[in-house]
Order: sequence, then C-alpha cells, then structure tokens
Amino acid sequence: STALDVHAVAARIPEIRAVTGVPVGVGFGIRDAQTAGAGAQVADAVIVGSRIIEEIERSTPDTVIARIGTLVSELRRGVDAAV
Repeated sequence: STALDVHAVAARIPEIRAVTGVPVGVGFGIRDAQTAGAGAQVADAVIVGSRIIEEIERSTPDTVIARIGTLVSELRRGVDAAV
C-alpha cells in the first residue's frame, strides 16, 4: 500500500488552487487516522475509497457495519485532531 506523501501533496495544492475555484480534496494513501490528519492539514477534504473497500472485503455480513463504523471513527479522529 502507498502511504500519503504529505509533502508532495502540500507542494501541489497552491498550483491546483490557482486554476480552480472549488475545494481541493486528497484521496490517495488515506488509510488511517494519521494519514487522514495529514491530508486534512493540506487540503479542504479527505477522500477515502480503497481503504473502506478493503475493510468491507475483510468483514462478514454480521461484522461489516461495526468494522466500517470503527474505521470511519478512526479517520474522523485524525481529521479532527489536525484541523
């Protein structure tokens, strides 16, 4: 898995903002509270896709809701701590 390179992302954000008037989201390498927080520090949004799919694949029908809830809560704590 590829972790978020927050320095590389941060370096590109001003360039992206210069050509668009919409919020900028970071969506590559967001896997846990730490990477969600790092993304929140440099962008307007943190987008999580593959990590949620991985958690669904690891779950059973009986555990999927709880496992996704735990993951999303962890990601949220990371974002909240960063902003």
